[in-house]
Amino acid sequence: MHKRIRHHYELYISLSLAIVFTLLFVLWNPVSSKYKLAIQSQLKLGPKEILIYEDLNFDGNSEKIRFIKDFIGRPALLVEEKGQILYQWNLKGEFVPRDFYHFADYNGNGRKEIFVFTHQNDSIFLDAMDSNTEEKIIQHRFISTYDKTKGRIDFSVYKPLCLDVDNNGKKELVFSLACAFSHTTRKLCLYHIDRDILHISAKAGCSVFRDVIPFDLDEDGQYEFIGNIHSPGNSKFEYPYSDQYSWLMVCNKDMSYTFPPKKIGVYPALLQVKPFKEQKRNCLAAYYHHSGTEDSSFLALFDSSGNTIRKLTLRDKNPSFSDLTTFERNGQYKIALYRNHGIIEIYNDKLVLENSIESMPYLGRIMKLDMDGDGTEEILFSGINRDQLIITRHDFSYPAIVQLNEDFSVSYGSLNREKGQSTGLVFQNGAYQYVLSYNKDKLYTYRYLIWLGIFLLSFTLFYFLGKAYQYYIRKQYEDEKRITSLQVKAIEQQMSPHFTLNILNSIGNLYENHDKQKAQYYFGKYSKLLRITLISSGEIAVPLEDELQFTQNYLELERLRLNDAFNFQFVDNQNIPDVKVPKFLIHTFAENAVKHGLFPIHGIREGNINIDLIEDKDHIKIIIEDDGVGRIKTKKYNTLSTGKGLSILDEILDLYKRFESRHISYQIEDKYQDREDTGTRVTITISNN
Repeated sequence: MHKRIRHHYELYISLSLAIVFTLLFVLWNPVSSKYKLAIQSQLKLGPKEILIYEDLNFDGNSEKIRFIKDFIGRPALLVEEKGQILYQWNLKGEFVPRDFYHFADYNGNGRKEIFVFTHQNDSIFLDAMDSNTEEKIIQHRFISTYDKTKGRIDFSVYKPLCLDVDNNGKKELVFSLACAFSHTTRKLCLYHIDRDILHISAKAGCSVFRDVIPFDLDEDGQYEFIGNIHSPGNSKFEYPYSDQYSWLMVCNKDMSYTFPPKKIGVYPALLQVKPFKEQKRNCLAAYYHHSGTEDSSFLALFDSSGNTIRKLTLRDKNPSFSDLTTFERNGQYKIALYRNHGIIEIYNDKLVLENSIESMPYLGRIMKLDMDGDGTEEILFSGINRDQLIITRHDFSYPAIVQLNEDFSVSYGSLNREKGQSTGLVFQNGAYQYVLSYNKDKLYTYRYLIWLGIFLLSFTLFYFLGKAYQYYIRKQYEDEKRITSLQVKAIEQQMSPHFTLNILNSIGNLYENHDKQKAQYYFGKYSKLLRITLISSGEIAVPLEDELQFTQNYLELERLRLNDAFNFQFVDNQNIPDVKVPKFLIHTFAENAVKHGLFPIHGIREGNINIDLIEDKDHIKIIIEDDGVGRIKTKKYNTLSTGKGLSILDEILDLYKRFESRHISYQIEDKYQDREDTGTRVTITISNN
């Protein structure tokens, strides 16, 4: 019964330790993301060169498009395939800032056209070319004028997109223009490529300018266009839809407003608008992020007419970067709101917070790309120190991070696809191009199996370690028990009743002879001998100094018992090393010197015992010498001796070496080879390590 309980106890202990170890492993080595991002290569490009990859002919392999300046300073692009230049296209003016290029098969001929925005003087132009026939589809089409601020260009083009707005089999180009202090070039544009018709939103201080999304809001079969609306407060109050306020705007396919823009806040603010479904009706999810002190940020749902369905006021503690997206999960639409430096909040259609996830802090969004070809774009962010690239899924989940070791702000990204190989993310920052891999982390996929393996391995390890430790403890206990048993036998031999009786008789004789002082002296020695023996009875080893003192007391008592038949010289107590030795180590040889070396010459001549100590770097040597009869004659005189003293000591030293990892040996030899009474020398060697 006891063994069964102990066995179960061992299992419970091993199980508990394995669980704790596995939890610590999971916490200290978390598989933090389902995806991993890594740099594959790095390349330095030419000055002002922009390198983009795009599969123009849908053959599964990306062509290389270089945007450069030609030898006379004109903007140009080179199209390369398999290391060969297919053609060069020269343009006029300069490439516009930000998203100046776009690739799309607008006419369904199985080959993508190349769209390029340039600017010249104070005007913005659009060019397009068939990448197969090199036909110029659009040639320097005027789009809009722009202003400058302090002599610098003050406008940008944001990510164009192609889609069939008219349902005629041919796609239109939708893009937005944005500006800062000049406030005049804020427009949403739709261009009918085949009919050369350009629709531009009305003059306004605010406009849909980024993340333009086509969405059939009123469910009439026609696209409306929504997106982000910035209110920096640069236009005057009387300017149409002044950016002194924040507006909810939705444009239809001719770029007119679906409903009159709704004033919902004051500057400085950013309104992010995304498609949403609430009670099976299309609506808008909006996040109004006010970065000043005059207003409060909020999350809201608006219907197809811009009316508020519900609204949730938020307390933003700081004006840091925030971002909004919507997604569908299990047939229900959700809102994912990134805010407060790394916290993602998930809301349902009632604007009730369902979950809050700790992610990582971002400085700002760079772009969106469909990294894994699943039809949903992943989001690329800049880390808070501008030297980290972070990629998340469309709902901000599973962030993957890579260190670029340089500050980046203006960046270009594209996907290099090759048949039979994983898609590479080509990310350009300044003059350097990085090729990165973005894949599912196998550790994440098999994390539960890995954790189970860690648990089973640790459980097995702890269980057998426990068994081994128990064996070690049991063996150590048995060794201790054996040493103690041997030392008890040594005590029985060395503190025998015969020895004790002789000592007490000798002390009694001193009292009878009225030598009280000497009797008390030797009685004190005897009591010390007994006290040391009793105090150290539970110990395996004693300090060398105590062993020498014990031996000295013993020799003085033996000298008394033998009526001063021998003399002895002893080690200087001031130079004794601080080491421990087995009990009775020195005493055994001193006792043998008296019993077997000097006792045979008792009454014939006076004997001598000398105990000395020598210490060097590696060893301590204790030398015990006597001038008795020597080893050969000892055998003649001690016919009744069993030799158990040394055999017991040998076993003690062997156990002591295993127990204390200290090697102790001894050597017994005759002092003189050419004399009858040779005397004996015992050299005990104690290692220092």
